Amino acid sequence: MGAKAGAAVTAARRTVEPGELLRLADLSLADYLRHLARWGGSVLEEDGLLCFAGAHPQPNPYRNGVLRLEGRLDGDEVVRRGRNFFSGRAASFALWVREHADADLEARARGQSWRELERLPGLVLDRLPPELPAPEGVEVRRVADAASRLAYLDVVANAWGFASLPGEVAARVFFEPDSLDAPNVAAFVASHRGTPLSGAMVFVTRGVALGCQAATVRRVPPGTPLPPPAGEGARGLADSCLWAALRVGFEELGASLSLCQTSALGEPAWRALGYRPLTAYARYLVPARP
Repeated sequence: MGAKAGAAVTAARRTVEPGELLRLADLSLADYLRHLARWGGSVLEEDGLLCFAGAHPQPNPYRNGVLRLEGRLDGDEVVRRGRNFFSGRAASFALWVREHADADLEARARGQSWRELERLPGLVLDRLPPELPAPEGVEVRRVADAASRLAYLDVVANAWGFASLPGEVAARVFFEPDSLDAPNVAAFVASHRGTPLSGAMVFVTRGVALGCQAATVRRVPPGTPLPPPAGEGARGLADSCLWAALRVGFEELGASLSLCQTSALGEPAWRALGYRPLTAYARYLVPARP
């Protein structure tokens, strides 16, 4: 992957037009979905449609879903092929809908009354922002070994309300920790007095540092001391982790811009870093066939 990513970085060093930027957003997202599926999952790509399944049937949109990358297939055919791909798994899946290109898919999803899981703002950052140091007493360290990879997974699971999920199950639902051990990944975890509280990463592909998995724990063990300022808990630590990851992406891994798909809740923090709106991605839950 490293050699291919390097070649793509060279090609991306140019002025990026709006249409090309949207294309990069779709392709970098697809690269990340393929990356996650390499550990216990499967991928099928035909006629510009990416179908991907993870090691667990839980419909995490990054592990079980379909993403149309080209306009060769209409909405009905996209859904039909998605259902066929997941039919042997008896599992529901996420239908990704690009605001800039998938009006027919949006209409079909709404016509079927499928539940919209979340609409993610797609943002772009043109340059490394000013440093965001962590609060005093907080250590931001790069994920570099098995223990820190597991700590990052624990942070993400906790942030999504699965703090009690066994590690081996969390790895199947969210991401295999070994997926962080790649030459084009830079992940960081923020800890206070030995307790991991937050994390963020970038996945570098096609000259893009794709911001991924930014998370802050919802719950900490009783009595765990939290960093100042008082009352703020662990909020804001993901920003420091993301800045550290972006620095590696821009200065060491050859990225010339950053893209992300964030939650509506997390958007203000990303905007404060200098990200600006580009598009949006909706994810609809397509129920499993009886």
